[in-house]
Amino acid sequence: MSPHITRDSIDHLCTLADLPLPAERRAQLAPLLSSLVAAADELSRKMAHPAYRTVVPITQFPER
Repeated sequence: MSPHITRDSIDHLCTLADLPLPAERRAQLAPLLSSLVAAADELSRKMAHPAYRTVVPITQFPER
């Protein structure tokens, strides 16, 4: 599990978000969020490589 995502941090986030999740659901979130954070960190490191500096996300904002 990622050191950034702990049961305590999930409890804290749920409290801040006023999200009344039961304890067993909160416990299930820790491994899921931990793997997502690890994947995001890996992608961030990959995209920081100079070979990817010219790659930009395909994002189109609606015209107003």
